[in-house]
Amino acid sequence: MAKLTPANMNLFKRIAEDLRLLLMLIRDYAGGRYRRVSPISGVIFVLTVAYLLVPTDLISDFIPGLGQLDDAAFLLACLYFLEKDLYRYRDWKDGSPPEEGPTD
Repeated sequence: MAKLTPANMNLFKRIAEDLRLLLMLIRDYAGGRYRRVSPISGVIFVLTVAYLLVPTDLISDFIPGLGQLDDAAFLLACLYFLEKDLYRYRDWKDGSPPEEGPTD
């Protein structure tokens, strides 16, 4: 079976795969089993979580539909920026040799 990459997935499968990988990465990072996450990715993740938790938004959550749209946009942007780290983590989890190169 070929590895799922952004090029061969539809959008919803890609988002579901990224969220699954993100949750697994957080678990392994917290447990000290995986630490190869770029500092920029860590900052982006922390800022996104903070934005989602703070009640002040760009668009108020009291506006039905639109209020949740900016939250979803921030989450999708976070996943987009973290994808490189997520797929590097997936390769580590699967036992594939790590790609050499900068970690950003």
